[in-house]
Amino acid sequence: MNLLRRIKHAIGIFIHYYIKPNPSDFGYFGRNASLGIPADLKNPQNIYLYDFARIGCRSTIMTMGNSKFIMKRGCLTAEGLVVVTSNHYQRIGEFLDGGNEDNLYRDIIVEEDVWIGINVILLSGARIGRGAIIGAGAVVREFIPPYAVVIGNPAKVIKFKWEIAKIMEHERLLYPENKRFTKEQLEYYRNSYK
Repeated sequence: MNLLRRIKHAIGIFIHYYIKPNPSDFGYFGRNASLGIPADLKNPQNIYLYDFARIGCRSTIMTMGNSKFIMKRGCLTAEGLVVVTSNHYQRIGEFLDGGNEDNLYRDIIVEEDVWIGINVILLSGARIGRGAIIGAGAVVREFIPPYAVVIGNPAKVIKFKWEIAKIMEHERLLYPENKRFTKEQLEYYRNSYK
């Protein structure tokens, strides 16, 4: 009987981690989106992968409560991505309770054209601006400006991907005029995150 229970458990683990999830299980699964396996997904109905969004293997995506993980068009991650949309809240004079109704649930949003390196962690409330690069092992917990290059724990801007003129050319080639960043917006981000 013990052997049968072990076999059943092993089959359950195999199915959970090694069988590709059905795209209809997701909140949205765009054209040519992909998710490498094995992957550990909690609440895939709160995961939104837009066209050409690709997540590497050995990723863990935990969307808790009603919070969502949204990865927009043309994003790419290396393996080992960890996404956690919740954070524990502890009241003074009480022990930490993992099931506390006061837990903080916040969406994590990755805008278009973002590259995320190996073993990156995205925490509750993270928002990554369009065209950013997140270096290997970074821990992102807040806003990352468009076209920034960030590394570390916590993630810090070390430079920008290109000079403003090159970013504007890139934007011109990929986005309609009403969706492009202006020179003033790009200068604001660059000056705010020196």
